[in-house]
This record gives sequence, C-alpha cells and structure tokens, in this order.
Amino acid sequence: MNFEELLKENHLKVTPQRMAILQEIYKAGHINIEDIYENIKTLYPSMSLATIYKNLTSMQEANIVRELKVPNQKQKYELCRHPHVHLVCEKCGKIEDLHISYDELMQNCVKESGYQIKEASLAMIGLCPECQAK
Repeated sequence: MNFEELLKENHLKVTPQRMAILQEIYKAGHINIEDIYENIKTLYPSMSLATIYKNLTSMQEANIVRELKVPNQKQKYELCRHPHVHLVCEKCGKIEDLHISYDELMQNCVKESGYQIKEASLAMIGLCPECQAK
C-alpha cells in the first residue's frame, strides 16, 4: 500500500511520523494508540502520545483511518477499506475482518428506521476457533 500517495490524495502532508503510524496500523490490522506509540517510539523517541493522537485525528477526518470501538476493549484503529464485519473473540480479544456484503442488512435498516445511513460498523462477538479448542 502506498501511504505517501494516500496522504497526498487526501491533502495531508507526508511526514515520517504519519508514515510510521500508517505502517503500524497496516501491520497490525487493528491496533490501539498505546501499542502504536510503543512500536514507534524507538524510531522516533521525541514523538509524544499527543502527536500520535493529533495525527490519527487528522487521518480520521481525511477518511484514511477509522476508529473501531469494540465492547470491553480500548478503542482501536484500522485503515479505511471496503465495509466489513468485525469478529471479536470475547476470551482472547482478537479482532478479525470478515468481508461479506451486508447491503441487505443496511437496506432493511433504512427501510425500518427511515434513517439515511452514511456509514456502518458491525461487530460480532463470540469465541474464535482457537479459544473454542481450549
């Protein structure tokens, strides 16, 4: 994924800090801010947690990253991609993406509620195969 181009397309300055944050999110898939900070503080010792928050906010406003709110976990961040469902293991906390179409569900929600839905976030909580095997 070309993060430099992604930032430029969204009218954000390309900085080494933003590039490092995006790389960490890309590697992890879903990551909280403290883990981003821990992973990049050796590369950028002068970077503060506040700098990471500020950059994440800018990248959220530009629809480059999305905040993911999962019950009983710290908020996490992921790259904005095609709509998908999040599968969350209630035992180990693992989050996986499930790429299925939920257009019909969205259409039913619009029909039932009258809302004009712009974005959806869906998390299904249960036990992952590894935790089931234990």
